[in-house]
Amino acid sequence: MLPESWKLSPQQTDPMSWFTRPLVPLVFAVMLLAYGIAVTFVTWPQLVEPWIELVAIALFFGACIIVQLWTQPLRSRFTSMHAMVPIALALIAVALSSFSMRESTVLVQHWWIPLGAGMLLGALAPYSSVVQLSVYGLVLTAAVSVGAWFAFMGPRTVWPPVSTMIIAASAVVIAAVATSIFSFVIVSTTQRLLANAGADDTESLETVSVEAARQVERRTLARLGTRVAPFLQGIAETGHVDEDDRALAGQLARTLRSDLVNQANRSWLDSLALYGSMYVVDPDRRADSMNTVQRSALRGLLLAVMKNPTTNGSLFIELRGQMDGSTAVALSIDVDLPEGRRTMMLAPYYLTPQTAVQDLTWDPSRELLKFQFPAQQD
Repeated sequence: MLPESWKLSPQQTDPMSWFTRPLVPLVFAVMLLAYGIAVTFVTWPQLVEPWIELVAIALFFGACIIVQLWTQPLRSRFTSMHAMVPIALALIAVALSSFSMRESTVLVQHWWIPLGAGMLLGALAPYSSVVQLSVYGLVLTAAVSVGAWFAFMGPRTVWPPVSTMIIAASAVVIAAVATSIFSFVIVSTTQRLLANAGADDTESLETVSVEAARQVERRTLARLGTRVAPFLQGIAETGHVDEDDRALAGQLARTLRSDLVNQANRSWLDSLALYGSMYVVDPDRRADSMNTVQRSALRGLLLAVMKNPTTNGSLFIELRGQMDGSTAVALSIDVDLPEGRRTMMLAPYYLTPQTAVQDLTWDPSRELLKFQFPAQQD
């Protein structure tokens, strides 16, 4: 069985880090476009149908742009099914360019396709696991090798067939190995650093949560006591009950019943909100349907933010039920820290929920965290 670090992408392991920012595929797209056009311009006199090369460049550029669009912070996790589209566009581009190069006098070492395929792998790297990148690299390597054999094995060939295929495939192989190592190092290092991150604070966070609930109960009892005690004391001193006392007793009873009902209807998340500046929107009481692991994960994140003195203003959390029975959660976090320090502050508690939630995404521009709790099994 493969280790976990081979099956997780850097974006899954640490979505808040710089290497999962949505501009990474766009940077590779611009680099690929510039490189492809530059090489095509230089080799233009040697090309029989240069417009085919421009179409191939556009396909590779479009593949990177698709990765860019499908890995935005508020979209669902980028999967192998998503990657099939840019890979397919790349394969079409390789076929077109191979057909174009067959009648040209361009040498294989001046072919832009291998490096273009490597740049596409770079665009996919933050959102793909080692296993996925290995498969993508294998597919692109095979396609480029076959394309090179088809394109450059004409009467004007310079290199023998095996050498030609190795020259063409080398850039793709190097890119596949480099991106796989990148994914493995990021995932394994992050898992190791965060394995015990916040572990020492688990007990203290639980204690704080319990203490918050106790404080709510004590405040409720104290508030009720300040209303009832003077009334009972007055009855004891006078020794009789008149109509005004009966009316006041009825009013106190209704007030006490209302307070007790509100206390009983308050979810654990509502009780936690009383501990700090947090606003909860949970019309369907989805918080009470979470299991122990989910509650602990969310509570750890909320308390970590509320306890930090750099938290600016209030937290806002909204829970909505979905058609499949899951619970969508949106958490707005306003922390008055630079991005790097904010990431370090939130990371230990931010990564913890990944064991209990789905589709965890972070939008740094809006300070918005979104995820889903899966439906509970009966």
